Amino acid sequence: MTRLISPPTAIDVTLDHGGAPIAIAGAFQGSVEPIARWKVEGSWWDRPVVREYWKVVLNNSLLCELYHDLTTRAWFVDRVYD
Repeated sequence: MTRLISPPTAIDVTLDHGGAPIAIAGAFQGSVEPIARWKVEGSWWDRPVVREYWKVVLNNSLLCELYHDLTTRAWFVDRVYD
């Protein structure tokens, strides 16, 4: 089952030398293992959206979807798969 986090939860992210997330802190916290990455660019109602999404496994047990808002440089948890 998929649970959309609305509104997305802000998190702090630790990146490896290549720019991939390796740990998160905040409402969700722990080590993460990246599974997939993709980028979304669009203009929603004349407000540009530029995000880099990451599907990760949190603490070896919970599949999550994170995104990095490349405009504001903020990170969020957007979705949890139970």
